[in-house]
Amino acid sequence: MDKESIRSLTRIGHSLWGDFDKALLINEDTLSGLSLLQLDSQQTLERASKILIERAEKNPPRALSLQHPFYRLAPIERFLITSLHVEHWSYSRIARVLGIEPSLISTWAWSIRMKFCFQEAPQGLDYPRGPSHLGATCPEYNSSSPWTQRLLDDEMNNKERSFLQMHLMGCENCRRSLELTRKLIFKIDSLIPVKNASAEVETMSEKLYASWENDEIALHPAKTTFQRSLLALIIQPRVQVALMILIAVSYSLIKKSI
Repeated sequence: MDKESIRSLTRIGHSLWGDFDKALLINEDTLSGLSLLQLDSQQTLERASKILIERAEKNPPRALSLQHPFYRLAPIERFLITSLHVEHWSYSRIARVLGIEPSLISTWAWSIRMKFCFQEAPQGLDYPRGPSHLGATCPEYNSSSPWTQRLLDDEMNNKERSFLQMHLMGCENCRRSLELTRKLIFKIDSLIPVKNASAEVETMSEKLYASWENDEIALHPAKTTFQRSLLALIIQPRVQVALMILIAVSYSLIKKSI
């Protein structure tokens, strides 16, 4: 796995378990099993996320209910909020992890966001709603899966996005609806604990990456040894100078031949 995928898994683990040390142990155990499979970084991250959700759903940490309102959401709900607000995953990617149709993600995401902000989290936020009056060109506002959410989640194609950008320039009612949803998104962003723990994320990510590399060395020694040997060769100053000279000579020869 690459380091950015490791960071994502660290943040997802924290959102599920609420404790970096416990999340690290469970992440290490999960990746240890997945290292036996021939998967790329993104596939490993998605498979690991699915396993972590299943483990958290079967054995949810009871102490979390006494902490931050974020942890009073169900594990699968915390994953969805984290994947959208922290990882910025697409609906299709989240659907792959959860094993459901992508068309269901928008409705489910809206329901969880409403629950988080208006049942669990502190108040002081206007309830998002559609335009009080729909003009002839106003898009239909579905209260269970509004277009405002899909626009802010970057889940519209170019044609839909272009139409809305033009429409919003002249429609105050639709702009108001979009602004209410934007405030909801910003509010949720501010309430996700893992976003305030970047230093711990980096520390735990380094530990998890080291653990993953050790598993790779043990299970795929030939592949790992070659990669490490190549890296060790490239970072040598003399080799870097030789490469720069080679590149300069090659560029000169190509330029003369043109």
